Amino acid sequence: MPKFKSYDKFKGWLVEHRIKQSEVAELLGITEANLNLKLNGKQDISIEQVRTICSNYGISADTYFILYFF
Repeated sequence: MPKFKSYDKFKGWLVEHRIKQSEVAELLGITEANLNLKLNGKQDISIEQVRTICSNYGISADTYFILYFF
């Protein structure tokens, strides 16, 4: 079992909006491999990273991330 939650809903949003993980990784200043670990629940994603993603793409943390922090 992964240590952290997978972010399948956000990954689906990326596909739906044709946004590549490499674009999100660049936004966060991390590698695509590192982002993949985070989105698949193998590494933690920080609140600051969630804020950056949500601010840049105009999406709600409540919808795509916040439930995973509890």
